[in-house]
Amino acid sequence: MAAKAAGAKASRNRARSQSTIVRLSGAVMRGRLRWSFTPSVADPSQWIRAMTAAKPPSPHRLPLLVHAGYGAGQIAGQVFRDAPSLLLLFFMTNALGVEPALAGAAIFFPKLFWGLISDLTVGLVSDRWKAKIPRRLWLLAGAILAPLALILLFHVPEGSPTASAAYVAGAFSLYMIVFGAFSVPYLAIGTELSDDPKERTVVMAWRMGFSAIGLLVGNALAPVLVQTWGGGRPAYSQMSLVLAGVCAVSLLIAFLASPRPVVQAVTQPALRLKAILSALTDKAFRPLLGAYLLQLVGSGLGYAAMIYFLSYNMGRKDALTQIGLIVLVMSAVVIAAQPLWIKLSASFGRKRIYIASALGHALVQALWGVMAGAPLPAIYVVVVLFALFNSGWSLMGYSLLSDVIAQDEDEHGESRAGVFSALWTGADKIGFALGGTLLTGLVLSAFGFSSALAVTGAAQPGSALVGVAMAFAYAPAAFNLAAAALYAKFGRA
Repeated sequence: MAAKAAGAKASRNRARSQSTIVRLSGAVMRGRLRWSFTPSVADPSQWIRAMTAAKPPSPHRLPLLVHAGYGAGQIAGQVFRDAPSLLLLFFMTNALGVEPALAGAAIFFPKLFWGLISDLTVGLVSDRWKAKIPRRLWLLAGAILAPLALILLFHVPEGSPTASAAYVAGAFSLYMIVFGAFSVPYLAIGTELSDDPKERTVVMAWRMGFSAIGLLVGNALAPVLVQTWGGGRPAYSQMSLVLAGVCAVSLLIAFLASPRPVVQAVTQPALRLKAILSALTDKAFRPLLGAYLLQLVGSGLGYAAMIYFLSYNMGRKDALTQIGLIVLVMSAVVIAAQPLWIKLSASFGRKRIYIASALGHALVQALWGVMAGAPLPAIYVVVVLFALFNSGWSLMGYSLLSDVIAQDEDEHGESRAGVFSALWTGADKIGFALGGTLLTGLVLSAFGFSSALAVTGAAQPGSALVGVAMAFAYAPAAFNLAAAALYAKFGRA
């Protein structure tokens, strides 16, 4: 009897151990491993194999170092996105003498073509090969290649305006390939750090907080350095060296802070091009992506035209320095506003806050357009409101995206974070480029802005000032209104 009891007990232990492994493997497949089991030591080798195959746990609260380390990577992403959007068109028209329409085309089409190809390719590859090539390794590659791409972009050889435009187009093509190589895996990592929607919102809030530092570097420090070093071609070249160093450190920190790569027990099915089409037809993702794209077009217009508005409409000789101060204020507001938006979204829902902040942004952007002659203190009040609403829809957009990715994984049993992230970052880059390069250049040229006059420092005709106000204020306001209307009608909470 004792022998039978002992045998039955051993059998139950083996069954319990196997059951534990089965439950563990199922959790790994769903990407939601929890430390809520007591493994049996009846077969230690099974437990060890399961442990080494498992994905790290997703606790309710992530460590501070993970929050901060991951968020630090956004500095490079923000610099890479914003510095060309703010400075490259102005650099080409006012330092290289390229006409606005040609300059805008030289920036936009490489960004459209290579941005889409790079983002989608990296998204598919990082999903399919994430067991062999952990996403964090893409950040290490970015830490090496991003500085080189940034330096090449602003080191333009001497030549005619047409030759300069051709060089920028080639250098910007390389720039966009490198941008996709680190930005898509970086965003995907953030969506996979936790399975708790509230915790993912906190992760994105940290990311947004560090984006303010990126704003300071790319939109405040960079123009101040250019003005300090004389504003000509050499000044832009020297500025790019500083930004390159910042990007390298930022991505290296994110690489070191990201979870260590582990071997996955279950091989993920290969994701193909049909995964992209499937993601685009997702009923929760499609209206969110459309609204976000509209807002990015408007933001691109506003960013690129800001230097022109300060220089010509407001008549500021220290326009580059003023941009630095404006961005400093905006960055402080973005950091301070994150707890407010998190609290408001918990009370009223992400969808309502997203729409409300988009409407507020539109109103403030239009108001700024009629304040060219206003005193600086009044302008800075508008700047505070502008940054407040901008940070609101940006944070809610990323938070809603993380919910879409998590819901899609629950429904399909596999993670397509790389695909959704690729489409999202692609919309970010293409929308920002469309507004900040092609549309801004076309508007300025259509209203008579002259690069020949700009290079000599002469005044622009009155029609050009109307075009600047249109690109800087009124068109971005219209795009934000359209985004709010789209998501209000079709978006899902």
